Amino acid sequence: MPFDNNVYIWVVIIIIAVVIVALAVVFSLYVFAVKSFHKIFDRPFPRMPYDKSPLIIKQDTLFGLGKNWFYTNRGNFMDIQMSSFDDLKLYAYYRPADQKDTDQLIILVHGWRDHPSDMGAYAQMYLKIRDAHILIPHLRAHGMSRGRHIGFGLYDSQDLMMWIALMEKRLNRKLKIIVHGRSMGAAAALMAAGSLRLSDGVKGIVADSPFDTLENQIGFVMHKKYRVRPRFMIKAIGRIAASRIGFPVKRSSVIAVASKIRIPVLMLHGTDDAFVPPEMSEEIYNRIRSPKRLVMFEGSSHVMSYNDRPAKYASEVEKFLKVCHFL
Repeated sequence: MPFDNNVYIWVVIIIIAVVIVALAVVFSLYVFAVKSFHKIFDRPFPRMPYDKSPLIIKQDTLFGLGKNWFYTNRGNFMDIQMSSFDDLKLYAYYRPADQKDTDQLIILVHGWRDHPSDMGAYAQMYLKIRDAHILIPHLRAHGMSRGRHIGFGLYDSQDLMMWIALMEKRLNRKLKIIVHGRSMGAAAALMAAGSLRLSDGVKGIVADSPFDTLENQIGFVMHKKYRVRPRFMIKAIGRIAASRIGFPVKRSSVIAVASKIRIPVLMLHGTDDAFVPPEMSEEIYNRIRSPKRLVMFEGSSHVMSYNDRPAKYASEVEKFLKVCHFL
């Protein structure tokens, strides 16, 4: 039976149409992945050459009140700086203790797209418990620190260890240190704790709402917000991050180092966290072998546990400081 040329033409047209549609879909997904990469990794706000108080500070939360307290007492915090392992100039707020010769230091590490002044409420909390030195680093690509791309705990953990070394040199003594991070800052603190290079002066880690791995975090947000297949987007964003900025997404992982942590850890998480699910803290907690405690705050959303139940939160922190022989 002779082949109908019209059928042949239609088959070719259909194949070409399918290929065009497939290419269009792939291109659209690639463009979406590139936009997502920039949203995730790019510096959230232009770098300010100097620090100044916002014109308006919303004070309807404990954190807003804490930020207002910070800028009201800005004169008590000096700006210090250092160069990172990859030669970025990084900044931090440093408040010396009233008792200048104390050997106790609290390091407060902010989260993704946060400003270091957002940690003011925690500084207040710790100063009510103990007169200690306070250090609040501006993570790379945040605040006054330089950098075009966010470190997602992996690079921040290395920066954190350098801040510790700088403070020990600056104060010219061996310090007793507590590191308290929230969200990405909590992940950075835990990654540092899992490093063999961590100073033995660090006596404990307080981790509020950390992600377990960056891959899981990207996948969770992508699925929740866009209903896209996480595995494809994770791979696409990972490849873009590797090719454009040399960032190894797979290595940004707390669970990869959790079993190596040798110091006490207090983990805090809200049960209604829709950004970093509380199951991530549970996953990390189950892998830690050192003394540990996990406290869930019923009904609290992402990093809002202290705002919702400040007395309980502060009590848990104070008990933990005793476990760490900090009090």
